[in-house]
Amino acid sequence: VGQSCFWFASGCTIGCDVCDGNGRRDGPPCRCRQCANATLNKPEWRTGNRAASPFSPEDWTRYNPWRAPGTAPIFDSCGMAGGGRNPGVESGEYNATAFAKQGDLGSALPPSPPGTVWKRGGLGLTGWYIRANHGGGYQFRLCPNGEELNEECFNKMPLEFAGPQVLRWNDGSTEEINGTFVTEGTFPPGSMWAMNPLPQTPTADFAPPCKAGTSPRVRAPMAVGQYGYNPGPCAGNWPTTVTIMDTVRIPKDLKPGPYVLSWRWDCELTAQVWNSCSDIVIE
Repeated sequence: VGQSCFWFASGCTIGCDVCDGNGRRDGPPCRCRQCANATLNKPEWRTGNRAASPFSPEDWTRYNPWRAPGTAPIFDSCGMAGGGRNPGVESGEYNATAFAKQGDLGSALPPSPPGTVWKRGGLGLTGWYIRANHGGGYQFRLCPNGEELNEECFNKMPLEFAGPQVLRWNDGSTEEINGTFVTEGTFPPGSMWAMNPLPQTPTADFAPPCKAGTSPRVRAPMAVGQYGYNPGPCAGNWPTTVTIMDTVRIPKDLKPGPYVLSWRWDCELTAQVWNSCSDIVIE
């Protein structure tokens, strides 16, 4: 299918029934007339604009998905190609392939042969990397293969994180970091989410998590043929050279068989939610 970073939803704010598909970065922060109050307000759980008092006019991220993890609407639990039904400059444009086109739903893609097997009651290893850093945080969930792949199903099986996070760079080097995991103000209630550990713009109270900090600068691709620099190997707007590895705990009471694993990234610095799904077998 390709273009794995182009399965998402744009224009999604907490309290709204639907996303508007508009990737704009300015204008009113609420995308409907019924936005809800943020439930995640502690500065240490925020990934930007930490100095702003919650709900104040300066708190411009207050309606964005990470401010109430799991409650913002989405188009599909496995993402929508291009982030909306119509392409946009800030939303994204999916280049049509033999498998998908702009606006297609990830849950409708054909299954891929399962290659990953997890054990009930054991641990599973996950990994993702950031093409464009929008802060926020994420969760992994399971749904039995064969059931409708929607939020109702995935919300029944959120997975817990276990142990430290690991950063793995393209050269094969790794480093353990202390992850920030949140269970307050999340949905499903009490479910565990992981905060994105890589600051877009490092500050004294949200510094790069790796030992290298902000040195040296790292050249990174911004768009086709365009390059910029990240302020270090584990921070910045385009931290494409590092993968965030997490260990998740597999419930011991699961029925063995094929499942679909969903990853949901609720952004804070934009009104967007990224999703991706993969086939997996539980033994």
